[in-house]
Amino acid sequence: MKTGYKIKKTFIFISGIFILAIIILVIISKLYAPDIRNFKQTNEYPRIFPDYSNIVLPPNIAPINFEIKEPGNRFLVKLYSKNKTAITLNLKSSIVKISINSWRRLLSDNTGDTIKIDIYAKQEDTWVKFKTINNFVSKDKIDPFIYYRDISPTNSLWHEMAMHQRDLGSFKEYEIFNNSRTDHDCMNCHTFWKNDPNRMLFHIRGEHSGTIFYDNGKLTKINLKTPKMLSAGAYCSWHPNGKLVAFATNRIRQNYYLTGYEKKMKEVFDFASDIIIYNVEKNTILSFPEIASKKRENLPCWSPDGKYLYYTCAKEYVIGTPNEEVLYSLMRVSFDVDNNTMGEPETIISSEEAKKSIAFPTISPDGKFMLFCMVDFGYFPVNNKSSDLYLMDMRTNKYYKPDINSDESESYISWSGNSKWFVFSSRRLDGVTSKPFICYIDSLGNTSKPFILPQEDPLFYTINHKNFSRPELIKNKVNLNFGNLKNVIYSKAIKAIDDSTTFSDSSSLKNVR
Repeated sequence: MKTGYKIKKTFIFISGIFILAIIILVIISKLYAPDIRNFKQTNEYPRIFPDYSNIVLPPNIAPINFEIKEPGNRFLVKLYSKNKTAITLNLKSSIVKISINSWRRLLSDNTGDTIKIDIYAKQEDTWVKFKTINNFVSKDKIDPFIYYRDISPTNSLWHEMAMHQRDLGSFKEYEIFNNSRTDHDCMNCHTFWKNDPNRMLFHIRGEHSGTIFYDNGKLTKINLKTPKMLSAGAYCSWHPNGKLVAFATNRIRQNYYLTGYEKKMKEVFDFASDIIIYNVEKNTILSFPEIASKKRENLPCWSPDGKYLYYTCAKEYVIGTPNEEVLYSLMRVSFDVDNNTMGEPETIISSEEAKKSIAFPTISPDGKFMLFCMVDFGYFPVNNKSSDLYLMDMRTNKYYKPDINSDESESYISWSGNSKWFVFSSRRLDGVTSKPFICYIDSLGNTSKPFILPQEDPLFYTINHKNFSRPELIKNKVNLNFGNLKNVIYSKAIKAIDDSTTFSDSSSLKNVR
């Protein structure tokens, strides 16, 4: 009885201290809360970085932490809604960091509604209130992870790269592996089947070269180069059935410029290119005259129903032709997966009529829209300032340039599995590094203002000078790390079986340097 009495007494004592502490904290907060009753209203929106103003947010995105770029020695930030959910931050600095738990409650309570952000700045002895920011919270979630290659924009540092994945709902980031562990071989073109983290591929170039296939825990390394091919498989697209992958096979050259940065820094172009189809189950390579001609076929992209292969195509290479005159058209060809037969190629967008070159066509999973790049020339938009994103309605083939572009390069695009979101690479921050921007699209093809991937530290993008290369949205975390990959990377690649007789004749190119 005495023991129970002591425990009860102790519990009451501790509870009293806890309640008293809360009362003290409330009193202190009220004493130090800024008196903003006599604020000065301005009709200008506050300058914040990153620019998270008047955007559409996924309901499962991490807090949009930012820096206030207005002068002030003290700041007050209120995030609230008509549902009375609110977050108030009394700050002595301009850095705004929002609690993840509070942010998640705010999003949850306002799905399909608007979150308002009021920012007050104390300038000398006067509080200034800026125009209210309104951000809409969509009911449509975005795929919860993004996968990308971390690489320097400086080619002299190509040997330092890593593959990362990031949880979009938090700031947790995971390194898959770093090429410092694989003799600094290049790794590229990670591609997922239907945004599935359990089914993907990527290339290793260098001493341990090969294409790594990951299928629900099984890892295989394949040598996709046959004697007749121009190169091993490069740019690729999974067929919806998961059994076939279309690969470009290219003979390329890269040019580097010491001047002329207004258009380009590095230029990649093809002497020749074909498209081949690889059967994952049979380990065989098929080629078809329709997509392996003397023209330069490149950048394959399957339609979501698997009935068409879209790709880009330029005229046959002629020695002496300036690279600035090389334009790629958007093409498609029908494909019978049961009989392995192709129809006649069709021109969807003619480069001669558009006076532009087309790169990286990417179709929404629901088949309604295609996003692609249009650039002044060539097919390598990441280093070309003229590259913009265009949107095409797949039902009419009509296309236009949406109001999501900047004066800098816009390039690689990845759709979310529900076709409501896409992420793309943009150099709009500094003109040098590619960063991932997220954008909402509705059923009519209307796009929202893009916003950059949120980071825990609002100053992250002012100090991070690496590319987020080929950002891919995926449905969950990839359960891979270097421990899983080490053995397969160092293993000898299995040779793919050449089951084709048709490849473009590149013999005339063998003396080209």
